[in-house]
Amino acid sequence: MAVNVDIMLKKVYAYQNEKTGESFDLPYRVYYPSDYDAANDKKYPILFFLHGHGECGTDNELQIRVLQKEHRLINMVLERDDTIIVAPQCPCNFKYEWVPLNHAWGTGSREALTEEPTVGLAAAEALLMSFLDGGKIDLSRVYSAGISMGGYGTWELITRRPELFAASIPVCGAGVPSLAHRLTDIAIWAFHGDRDDTVPVSGSRDMYNAILAAGGTKVKYTELPGVWHDSWIKAYKTEGLVDWLYEQHK
Repeated sequence: MAVNVDIMLKKVYAYQNEKTGESFDLPYRVYYPSDYDAANDKKYPILFFLHGHGECGTDNELQIRVLQKEHRLINMVLERDDTIIVAPQCPCNFKYEWVPLNHAWGTGSREALTEEPTVGLAAAEALLMSFLDGGKIDLSRVYSAGISMGGYGTWELITRRPELFAASIPVCGAGVPSLAHRLTDIAIWAFHGDRDDTVPVSGSRDMYNAILAAGGTKVKYTELPGVWHDSWIKAYKTEGLVDWLYEQHK
């Protein structure tokens, strides 16, 4: 099935924070498999993708590409035609971005999570829950992925809501090693280039080692020698990556 990201529908999720009343519109793209029928009982895996800072905005376009180029991971999942894919886009304002770093992408590992996520990540989580609560998702096959800022966001999302996810692919991101014990039941395959001068490679190393130390046996880490920040290019060409993803169940 020859398809690409342009087939994904354009939608907007109207988010309102229950505690503060703050609201904003979160653009997102969604793909439904060709046999999708809301009226039947069939359930589907879901891939939830968080983009990097280079793709933020409100055009509802960039997040399904990578710096305006091919999005190999989404394309490979599209070709399977058996998965719902959801890719939100956050505005270019640190308040709405996936993590509260104020564009300090070199932060790497953090000591703790903030009490509440950013408004952007809270909206993304609410969007994801709208699908999970809709009765059409195989809740044993909820998958997440993200790159750069979205790598940070992916680590944070699975740390805040580990019970939701069967597997995750965070690329060139970083998380909170002290909370690694929350992640021991999720299959994680992390990637990072060893020459990354935007997000330090220690971010992925720290999470991998912390999960192992916490007793995790489902975590994998591939460090890409000689690769800079654009490690998603090689990561998404890794043989068997998508097959590995779909082998994972809760």
